[in-house]
Amino acid sequence: MPVRYRAPVGAPTWIDLTSSDVDRARDFYGIVFGWTFEAAGPEYGGYINAAKDGHPVAGLMANNPEWQAPDRWTIFFHTDDINATVSTLTAAGGLSCIAPMEVPAKGFMSLATDPSGRLLVAGSRWITMVSK
Repeated sequence: MPVRYRAPVGAPTWIDLTSSDVDRARDFYGIVFGWTFEAAGPEYGGYINAAKDGHPVAGLMANNPEWQAPDRWTIFFHTDDINATVSTLTAAGGLSCIAPMEVPAKGFMSLATDPSGRLLVAGSRWITMVSK
């Protein structure tokens, strides 16, 4: 399967699993998809990177009970300009939940919901993307 290093604006480029049982999730996805896992380091708050054949495919993190949110997959969409995307997103009826922020060595991201309340993340220069 080819590996895509560039994505068009609006394309899904990354997924995160927030789980109340990260060990069980690692076991499950490791068996089902052959993913391997590596901790991102303490500065990333327990985040775990998943890879397939050496290529990054997803991230996992513990679901904090204080968030009062269900376990879920979150989709990251590529954008060339995170600030402009958040501005457009809110003008179109979405809600910005976390302002644009830099994730060291990864890119920029912003957590938001669409008008129906579905969670999404907009990101620029995210993970395997090479555009800025």
